[in-house]
Amino acid sequence: MKIVIAIVVVAALGAVAGAIWVGAGSFERTVVADPYDSGIHHDADRKRAQALGWNVVVDESSLRAGREAALTVKLTGKDGAPIDDAQVLFRVSRAGTSRFDCSSPATPSGGGWYGAVLPLTEPGFWDLDVVVRRGGESLTLGRWIHVAGEVGEGVHCDAGLRACAAEAGGVRVVLELSPRPPAPLKEIDAAVQLTRGGEPVAGAEVAVELSMPGMFMGDDRIPLRAAGAGRYAGKGALLRCASGRRDWVAEVVIRLAGGGETRARFPFLAAE
Repeated sequence: MKIVIAIVVVAALGAVAGAIWVGAGSFERTVVADPYDSGIHHDADRKRAQALGWNVVVDESSLRAGREAALTVKLTGKDGAPIDDAQVLFRVSRAGTSRFDCSSPATPSGGGWYGAVLPLTEPGFWDLDVVVRRGGESLTLGRWIHVAGEVGEGVHCDAGLRACAAEAGGVRVVLELSPRPPAPLKEIDAAVQLTRGGEPVAGAEVAVELSMPGMFMGDDRIPLRAAGAGRYAGKGALLRCASGRRDWVAEVVIRLAGGGETRARFPFLAAE
């Protein structure tokens, strides 16, 4: 009996060690205490905001990567009139990592406008939560914001309809998804072309992570394999959202051969 117990203990320790080794080689991810509840909460807040007539419009014109950015939003009510008497907090993050998480109270400037300075250091798409407290109501309104690079990279593009390009960490990333648009519960082909200074980037570890802003949809990740000349390809599947939403983000996660990780985010609409 003692021998059997010893074998079980050794096997368990081996499994733990294996899990630690695998975890050390995996991509960093944001850990959410209750992701399902978080997604339901965001959806409920969105519906409540629609009932109240509250709307948030983000001014992205001055957002540039590599320095602190002045983020401003306009908050209006059901009749379109500006809301100036709310308490507002901004929270920004990027999917798949907690490294860029930051929050700041926003200051009202009149006409429904609220602003704060935040360190938006990377180009591409970010998740913005605008937390609004007013008259006993407390809602979190989620938005995408686009942070341009210093040379204006990262054009808005629906990756579900065409090949889209962005600059990330000095690497040009081109993403292609097919079919166009991708359909829920069906196979997706994902291909990524990486270049730096016009030359193919070889030896990278590349994956495409599929997520829905404000709604946890499970771990939907497509690992890509090198296909030569800086091209990486793989197959996966897109989940279906029970609420009927079709707005997704495909985030290309790149671990370079010489060290370092960079990401590029591409929004797209799935087929109905």
